[in-house]
Amino acid sequence: MTTLLIPALSEEHALFLTPGQSELPCVPDSPFHRLVGLSRTEMVASRGLEAAERRLLTEHFVSTFAWSAIRPLLPLPLVVPADVPPWSPRYCRSFYQWLPPEETLTAQDLQGLDDFDLLLRLFDFSAWRPILGQRFRSQFGPPPFDPVSIGLGVLLGLWKQWTWPTLLTELHSPDRGGGYCRRLGFMPDDLPCESTFRMAVGRTEKSWVLQCADSLALSLMAYGLIPTHSTFPSDPPERGVSIATDCQLVAARSHMRCRYQNANCFLSRALRQGTRDQRTCAAREDGKEGCACDTEACEPHCRLVTPRDPDATYVYYAGSNQPTSAPQEGQSSDPPSSRGGKHHFGYKDKTFNVVDDRLSTFWSLSGPFSSANRNDHLSTIPGFQDLFRRFPGLNISEVIADAGEGFDDILLFVYHTLHALRTIKIRHHTCDKEALACLERGYDAQGQPLCPHGYHLSFNGHDYRRQDSKWLCRQRCIAHPSPDLCPDDAMDGQRAAALTCPYRDPDRPLGYSVIVNATLPKDDDVRLARDLKVDSSTWNLRIGRLSYAESRNANQTRRDLNRSPWFGMANSTKAQYWGDILSCALNVARFVREATLAAEHSAATGI
Repeated sequence: MTTLLIPALSEEHALFLTPGQSELPCVPDSPFHRLVGLSRTEMVASRGLEAAERRLLTEHFVSTFAWSAIRPLLPLPLVVPADVPPWSPRYCRSFYQWLPPEETLTAQDLQGLDDFDLLLRLFDFSAWRPILGQRFRSQFGPPPFDPVSIGLGVLLGLWKQWTWPTLLTELHSPDRGGGYCRRLGFMPDDLPCESTFRMAVGRTEKSWVLQCADSLALSLMAYGLIPTHSTFPSDPPERGVSIATDCQLVAARSHMRCRYQNANCFLSRALRQGTRDQRTCAAREDGKEGCACDTEACEPHCRLVTPRDPDATYVYYAGSNQPTSAPQEGQSSDPPSSRGGKHHFGYKDKTFNVVDDRLSTFWSLSGPFSSANRNDHLSTIPGFQDLFRRFPGLNISEVIADAGEGFDDILLFVYHTLHALRTIKIRHHTCDKEALACLERGYDAQGQPLCPHGYHLSFNGHDYRRQDSKWLCRQRCIAHPSPDLCPDDAMDGQRAAALTCPYRDPDRPLGYSVIVNATLPKDDDVRLARDLKVDSSTWNLRIGRLSYAESRNANQTRRDLNRSPWFGMANSTKAQYWGDILSCALNVARFVREATLAAEHSAATGI
């Protein structure tokens, strides 16, 4: 066994945040800062193109990401978060060091490298050593493997969707193993075994893996790859980023045996003796067979639970975030058999995705991870608060989400705390279908204000400084005799009343006006209050970027992370964090590949 002394981390291999730093890091001479997005006209015209084709329309994309331009910038070091203790020099059985790309590596040779091979040549992951090395409590004991080598090995296994035995087979392979060992820092004659990887995954706190994800994200922000200001066309540069958020259901590694599993099922007999706590069966209380828990098999816990995934819960997802009517009395509580819904046992993952309109992509910032039966919106505000702790100085100017986030507390948080646009789909209510109710409250089902006679008001713009939107009638009743929204039995009365409206005065062409801020006027409704007109061209262009959050979930599914590769909620959380790391890092590798191919094609064709 050969051991190597790994010294303390130097500024040559990492970017360091100072304690208490209140601003995001920045590398001012990075060429990525000069990337410019498409104009609004170009953005609308290119919506039918694939993202890779739209990127080629971005100014400076090819000249910035082509291999000939990227190679002199390598490596791209990562950031060490401020609250991470320094790495103490110690002897290890492996030693990860960034190795420069082969001198003979050409643009054509990139076709022979997969994206993971390419990102190993792009990034210096040495900054992860003090993060992942936090599990080493002392200098005593046999020399361990370099934690960066182990971490990159785990990342490689997830990227390739390999089991631990397959990962070891590949590392020992005479054809491919040498290249992997060289880049990951392993000695070919001294490789870790399966239990080493399992132990490292189990003993690495999920907060440390999250720090690795933040280390990568902070470095991408410093270089200007992840935007720190709005990239939406015509938005001023001082406006913050747009965040698209969504949840994904993650199946537990264990298979469900009882959908009524809850914390009460794990009360052991020893804990229940001499106390009033009794293990009751939720299934039996609901009229199902359940379990009496009166046998020896049920002594530590109910025999029908999943002991390796105790936090996993069952939920039926109906396929829509709109509210449904409550079941009638006496109606079965069994999940409906809707074609659009699905049964799920496991967890729920929420991610905050920074929208990048320059590069037609997203950058995932990991968020809360919870049991599947926790409502989506309950994780949103804690997730944003944690985001500000991890990324000091991050400015958010827009939140894009589906109707599952359309609750009052979230809408008010976005408005009052984030001072951001509420590009959140409408969460409807049954009263929205009643014309009389809409007329009395002064706005329709989309939150569009109405004049007292039932005519829609016109959107007159949003004031970002004052955070309010103005709506005007512009004397619509003169050109349109019939109101836009009015009960049939009141139509004649409203027409007559509109003829005597004081806002028909020719000297006041703007007519009746309404101001919408945190709430809608008249009844202070929050649910339907938005900063832009719903279903307008601007709204549709902005809300369309919610697809980036769905793309992130699709990425995790392609990597088979929609079912946890490991048992337990903590390990399942880590798997999602590693998946977000892959998404961000592989973005850069993909851009380099696309730009290099475009440059080669241009040189060959002269176009």
